[in-house]
Amino acid sequence: MTTLADRFLPDPDFSETHQITVRVPPEVVWAAHRAGGVTLGRPARALIAARSLIARARNGRAQSDLPTGPGAFVALAEEAPREVVEGLVGQWWRFGASANRAEVDGPERFLDFAEPGYGKAVFCLRFLPSGDGTRIVTETRVTCTDAAARRAMGRYWLLIRPFSGLIRIMMLRDLAARARRLATTGGAETR
Repeated sequence: MTTLADRFLPDPDFSETHQITVRVPPEVVWAAHRAGGVTLGRPARALIAARSLIARARNGRAQSDLPTGPGAFVALAEEAPREVVEGLVGQWWRFGASANRAEVDGPERFLDFAEPGYGKAVFCLRFLPSGDGTRIVTETRVTCTDAAARRAMGRYWLLIRPFSGLIRIMMLRDLAARARRLATTGGAETR
């Protein structure tokens, strides 16, 4: 199956996929995502805070390269209610020593970016019909612009991958719960 993410990073150096199935139609799951986006629960925020502590210890300053801060993920593509893809360019292995490339602010600039020493990441959510519900799939892909960046990202990936995966699983569970609430309230989701 070809995905929208394939347009941006068809052959990633690093990737990770997680999924969950919820007994709610894709359109309702899409609506829940649109209403609340991707939310991070307390455990996920704690993991991000731990990464920020490492950044402060290594670089003496606050984290500046997380997807929730300046230079956050930018919209790359969307096909409602099936898939949404966002992208980000940075040097995350430097633990905040450099900011994300905020000028990469859309699909064309993302595709064209090739400056050595960086990683290009996409985060996608897919909402696939599955029996009487929806299989929600999250996929993270990273491609590096040169061999040195690939080596640095490889070391970083070994360190953060389990925690990144845990955050993705928590995000999926939260989205599934919000979709179930939305389905039972007939569209008036309450938080």
